[in-house]
This record gives sequence, structure tokens and C-alpha cells, in this order.
Amino acid sequence: MLAWSLMLLAGCAEDEVGGVSLSSGETAELYAVANVSSDINFIADGDWTASCSAPWLTFSPQKGGEGANTITVSTTQTNRTKALRTATMKIFSGGKHRTVTVTQRSEYAVFDDEELTLPPEGGTINIKFRTNMEENSLKLYRSLGMEDWISELKASARQARAAEHTGSISPLTVLPNTDHSARDGTFFLGMQDDQGNPLLLDTLFIHQAGMSDGYSSVDYSADGKVEQLNKSTRGKGIPIVLMGDGFQDRDINDSTYARVMNQTMENLFSEEPLKSLRDYFDVYAVTAVSKHNIFAEGYETAIHTMPSHQTMAISMDTKTVVKYVRRVGAIDSLNTFSVVILNSNMYRGITYMFFNPDEQPPVNYSISLCPVIDSLKSETFRLVLVHEAVGHAFAKLADEYVSVGEGSATPHDAKWLQERHGYDYYMNVDAERDPTKVIWSRFVADPEFANERVGTYEGAYTFYKGMFRPTEESMMRNNDAPFNAPSRQAIYNRVMLLATGRKPTYEEFVAFDREHKPAVWNYRTRTRQSDTGFAPWHPTAPLQINLPW
Repeated sequence: MLAWSLMLLAGCAEDEVGGVSLSSGETAELYAVANVSSDINFIADGDWTASCSAPWLTFSPQKGGEGANTITVSTTQTNRTKALRTATMKIFSGGKHRTVTVTQRSEYAVFDDEELTLPPEGGTINIKFRTNMEENSLKLYRSLGMEDWISELKASARQARAAEHTGSISPLTVLPNTDHSARDGTFFLGMQDDQGNPLLLDTLFIHQAGMSDGYSSVDYSADGKVEQLNKSTRGKGIPIVLMGDGFQDRDINDSTYARVMNQTMENLFSEEPLKSLRDYFDVYAVTAVSKHNIFAEGYETAIHTMPSHQTMAISMDTKTVVKYVRRVGAIDSLNTFSVVILNSNMYRGITYMFFNPDEQPPVNYSISLCPVIDSLKSETFRLVLVHEAVGHAFAKLADEYVSVGEGSATPHDAKWLQERHGYDYYMNVDAERDPTKVIWSRFVADPEFANERVGTYEGAYTFYKGMFRPTEESMMRNNDAPFNAPSRQAIYNRVMLLATGRKPTYEEFVAFDREHKPAVWNYRTRTRQSDTGFAPWHPTAPLQINLPW
């Protein structure tokens, strides 16, 4: 995850007027891009409120009580005014106020386009951008793998100090995509902040369509066929329903579909604690025969999935998914979870949750969608699938990463999260900073989990500020580590609740976990280097909540 950088200008270290004492100075400075944040620290003698009306700035909280306080200010838009701009924040307490001047710098670079869609035949493209930066201070990166199908980057931009000017990345040769799967990548414009850290300025998404061989399915006799891949031997069997999209009749006939379904199941049970709880599950594969194997306009697939060209999202026809789930028969189709595997090697992943406890009967249904990323046996496919289907769809865990599009969590966000905690949802994130009060406080104090360094780490639930996660890295942050202890507990508790009808005690989980957690807490960090030495990581799409069913 790309770490945004910011800085505070030095001001008075401890300058008091009335009921407010500023600890971080009278001036705060932010970089020119959107969604960077800074903290304003102060001490109030009593209740306080804050105000600031700049349209390019947001801040939280807006009021508070006596003692040490922090207001997080965040930019909502990139500064393209070609000059430094300022906003005035006033903090009121005890009938008096202190003023903090917030400034946003002016260096920026932005692509002319947000995305480019290329034909499978390839060709030559020219990419243009606008910037007010000097050429030697602007950095250009591309995502991993793009060097295999787009020629080496050569960027140029005229020298300038304040006025906007045009730069270009040209010409770029795009090789033909002879595979039926689409492929995509991202160009990044960036700079280094004053501490030498990378700072992302803008992104350009590149999508190249796959090439069809002209074949259309003719045999739909296997459509809707159900095969049980795993049978429970303990408790009331918990159903999982697997299906694929973009698989043609020839993929069913040559057993490609069966291999994908079986590997999908093995991936789901590849991480603890589900690895040791497999006997509680009934896993079914439903065959879905698609007319075409191309995910693009003008082609037809069984579930009508469509990968977004600009985000990590995938759309689908929910009613068709439910239709295939109901082919299984003797399961509660509205209180299970299903997995849809796309016949594509592109990088995507998303989970939709349909949750309405007030509906009768209650609805608690989830759908995870994931392509066969890279290849059937690849680690990326396995990890993204575990993150989406086990973490989100089954255990109802939240993302622990932060999103470029989010700044600071608001009190409304905190209240909404607390309400979900009441249903045992999102038990791996909290708006509470205090490790003695956070919902996983028992893990923080328990020496059993000392090697996992459980605590409160800011940046979670897609927010940079105001939300906290249990560990530095985890399966729900960037897939580079196992599920952390609170997440493993959520998974274990849900299995026991669905399979046996009871919620385990903390002590029961700890006893189970002692026997089945990974022998060594191993951060499986994957190399994310590019030809430039740096490539920002893109998470999959955030969890989607749909209410009601």
C-alpha cells in the first residue's frame, strides 16, 4: 500500500491563547494531491468546536471535550490553481479561539485521460499529461507485468516552474493480445516528498481486450449440473456453492471447468483456521455454460459478469447466481455464500454482501467474484480468493487497507461500524484507538499472541485516519500475511455458530488456535518491484454492502 506523506510547518511549540493551546503550530501544510492528511494537535481547557469552510478541505472531528485533542485535516481535491492556496481553521473553546492556517502546495501532474481501452490487435499509443513540475522532479512508473506487452517508458516534459505545460509518454508499442482473457495495467505519475518517500499524483488505467477465436457454445446439456466436492462429517454442514463464468461447453467437456472448481475449493481451505475446519463444510460445484469466453460488450456469458476497466470491481447478474445456487436443492440459498470464478487471468476481486436481519426469514447471503488470476496454481489467485471468499463472504471481515479515495473516518462511520459489531460483522477493525478498549483487547494483553504484535494500527476500513486494525500486516490488508488473531477468531466463531448453533468462548478459541495456527507468524511478502524500482500496490475492490436483499 502506498504510504501518503505530509508534513507540518514548524510554528509555536506551545502558544496559548484563551482555552486552546496549540501543540503542532499555527500552520499546517499539505501536498497538492487529494486525500492527504495532517494532524493538528492541541489541548482544550473545556468543550471545543472547530470550523473551516474551504471546499478543498475536510476535517474530523468537529467538536470535542477537555484535554488533549487531535483534528485530522484532509484534502478533497488536487490543487490545480498553479499557486499555493490557504484555508483558515478556527478552534473555539471558553469563548475564545485559536486560528490554524492550512496550506496546500501546488505541485501536481495529471493524465489527460483516466483510462484507455485498447483493441486486442495492439498498436501504438501516445499518452499525454499536464503538470507544473520540472521534468527531473517527476517520476513515472508502471504496474508489474506491463513490460511484457507495452514497450519501455520514455517520458518527456518541458521545463517549467509555475505555469502548466504538457508532457507525453510516446510512442508506446502495445503487443497483440492473442489470449482470450483481457489484460490490464496502470501507469503512475509520482514524486518524492521532502523525506524522500514516494507520493502518488495520478493514475492511468490501461485495458486491452482479449481476442476471440470466434467459437460459440452449442451444447448446454451440462448447464445447472451439481456435483458435491466436499461432504461434511461434523456438525450441521455449512454450504458453499461454487460456479464459473465465461466457461464454454468445450471447457466442460475437456474437464477444465472441473479442475478450476476443485482448485477453487482447495484454495478456500488453504489457510488456517478453515484449513483445520474443513470437515464442517459441504462444498458444491454448479456447472454454468457460457456462450462466449470474452468479458466485453457484444459477448454473452452465463452469469453476465463484467470486469470494470477502471477499478478492481466486477459486476454480475445476482438473480442468475441465485438461480444456480438453488439448483443445489436442500440448502438455505439465502443464508449461504457462493463463489463465482471468471475464466480470465486478469487481476480482480470483489465480494457483495446482502444482509438484512429484519427481513423474515433473515437474509445473510454473500457472493465473491474472482478470476483465475495469473494461472490456476498461482499464489495470487489463491490469496485473493481467500481474502474475498473466506475473509469477506464467510467471516464478514472488513478490509484492513486504506484507499486512495478515502481520508478520515467520521463519527457517522464509527457509529455505523459499531452497529455492525453488534451482528459480529467487521470484528477485525475498530474506531477505538485505546488498546485496552478496542474490541480485540484480550488479544493485545494475552502473551499467547505476543509474536503477532497485536495492537492498534491506524489505517483500516479504507480510511487513513480514525480506523484501526489489529496487526501491521494481514490477509485482510494486503494478503502478505495469514489471518491475524481477531480474524481467526471471527472465522472459528462463525463455523461453530453455523455448524453447532453455539458461540465459543474466548478460551475455547485460544485452545483451538494454539494447535492450529501457523507454526511461525510468517510475513509472506511478495516482491512488488518494477523496472523503475517502485510500483504502488492496488487492492481489490472494497466490500460492497447491499441492503436490503
